[in-house]
Amino acid sequence: MPGTDPLLKRSHAARPVRADACGRAPGANGRGSHFRHESLFYSGPDAFLAGTLPLIDRTLEREGPVLVAAREANLELLRDALGERAGGVRFADMRVLGRNPARIISAWHQFLEAAASRGAPALGVAEPIWPGRSVAELTECQRHESLLNLAFAGGPPWRLLCPYDLDGLDEAVIEAARRSHPFVAADGARERNGLFRNDGHEGTFDGELPRPPRSVPRTSFSRERVRMVRRVVARQAEEARLDLERSQQLVLAVSELASNSVRHGGGTGTFRVWKENGSLLCEVQDTGRIEAPLAGRIKPPPDQLTGRGLWLVNQLCDLVQIRSDDTGTVVRVHMDLIAPE
Repeated sequence: MPGTDPLLKRSHAARPVRADACGRAPGANGRGSHFRHESLFYSGPDAFLAGTLPLIDRTLEREGPVLVAAREANLELLRDALGERAGGVRFADMRVLGRNPARIISAWHQFLEAAASRGAPALGVAEPIWPGRSVAELTECQRHESLLNLAFAGGPPWRLLCPYDLDGLDEAVIEAARRSHPFVAADGARERNGLFRNDGHEGTFDGELPRPPRSVPRTSFSRERVRMVRRVVARQAEEARLDLERSQQLVLAVSELASNSVRHGGGTGTFRVWKENGSLLCEVQDTGRIEAPLAGRIKPPPDQLTGRGLWLVNQLCDLVQIRSDDTGTVVRVHMDLIAPE
C-alpha cells in the first residue's frame, strides 16, 4: 500500500491555515505574479469564439504552447474555427480531465513543464464548470478556481482563460467566478476584476458537507481495524453493483484515508458508506486538521516514496470533498455507480 500523506500535517491543536505550506510565493492576486487568471463570461457560440480564438491565434503566432480543456461542444467549435491551425493546439475533454476538479492543477503543472522549452508564454483555456454539474461538483470547482491563484503565484508567466456560459449557469455560480478571478476578459481586452476576493490562501477547507441520511451508520476504527474498513466498503460496493475495477479503486482510496486518520488524525477515526443520486459515497472523519491548501493536488515526484495518499485518492475517485477545522477533518469521496464515459 502507498505511504500515508505527510502533506496533511494533522494536529490536535488549533492552527491557522498556512498559505506557505504548499511552497508557493505570494502574489496570487495578480500583483507581483506572472500568472494571469481571468474569466470570460459569454453567451452563445459566437461570443465563446470571440473571447477565445484571438488569444489562441496570437499565442500560436508567437509559437507559444496552447492547451484547451473544455466540454466537447466547445472543443469542436474551436477545432472548426482554427482549421489547419488546430494542429498547433492541444485539446482535452474537461469532462474527463476535470471529472474530479482536484486533478486539474496537476494537469496544468504538467502542461507548463512540457512547454518550458518553447520560450514563449503559454495559454490555457479551461472550462471546469459547465451546465449540469451537481451542487457538490460546483462547490469543489469553485474551490479549485480559487486555489489556482495560489498554485501558480510566483511561477512562470502564463495566461489561463476560464469561460463561463451565461446562458446555462446560475447567477450564484457566475458571482462565485467573479470573486475567484483577478482579471476578466471583456471586448477583447483584459481588465482587473474589482470583485476579486479569493486568492486561495484562506478558506480552502471551510464549511460543512450536507449530512447523509440518518439511517447511515457511523463505524469507529483504529489501526487494528483498518482491514475491517476495507471489508465493509468492498461489501457495500458489491451490493451497489459497482463494477470490480472501480470497487477496488474505491476500497484502496478509503483504505488510504483510514490509514491517514490513524497516522495523522489521532490514531482513530470513523467512517460511513451510503448510496446517493447514482453514486456510492464514503466518508472518513477524525480529529486531526489539514493545513496545506494544495494537499493532494500536486503530483509527488517519481523519487518520492511517501506522501502519495491523498494524491492517490484524488486519482481514484470521481469527486473528493475535504472539510477541516479545529474540531477535525472529514473527507468524503464519490464513486459513480456507472463509470463516466
